[in-house]
Amino acid sequence: MPIPTPQVLASRLPSSPPAPPPIPQTARRAAVAMALDWSPAGPRVLLMRRKRHDNDPWSGQISLPGGHTEPTDADVFATARREAQEELAVDLATSATPLGQLPPRQAMARGKRMDLWITPCVFQVTTPLDPVPGVEAEEAFWLPLIPALRGELDHRFHYKDQKRELILPAWQFEKRVIWGLTFRMLSQLLEHFGTQET
Repeated sequence: MPIPTPQVLASRLPSSPPAPPPIPQTARRAAVAMALDWSPAGPRVLLMRRKRHDNDPWSGQISLPGGHTEPTDADVFATARREAQEELAVDLATSATPLGQLPPRQAMARGKRMDLWITPCVFQVTTPLDPVPGVEAEEAFWLPLIPALRGELDHRFHYKDQKRELILPAWQFEKRVIWGLTFRMLSQLLEHFGTQET
């Protein structure tokens, strides 16, 4: 199956996600932006490396731009747009079209589940973006999705904390390692792509 066009991908993604596992009413909500650019070499997604900070449970990790939902946000797409603007100075409201969303996922940090549910929002980039890392980001880069889909970026990440040591599935791209929740969300997105023809 060939890589889907933005229109085909949009038809495979729900405009509102399927019902997730029961989420406590007191749980915090968040959203991340999956900004996909269909470049001549194939679709790619905008990622960032978070700045190192003692109070950030994902300090120094590769992530999608995103953050907590605010009462003023109209919906999860508004949250994703606002956070992308704050973290990478990209305006998805004028430079991208929403394609759909994936089911919310419960966040984890340092091996523990958090009272936080994150909704991935998928966008098609329609105008070239020039991301500029803000105070929360160390760098921004584009991850090509065709090599990830083919398994060419497959990697194993060695996670270790005070209680355990794990070997987790991941991708490695230009010495950057994408693992954890970001890897799982993008892997779920690729399930909607189908199998790349060679």
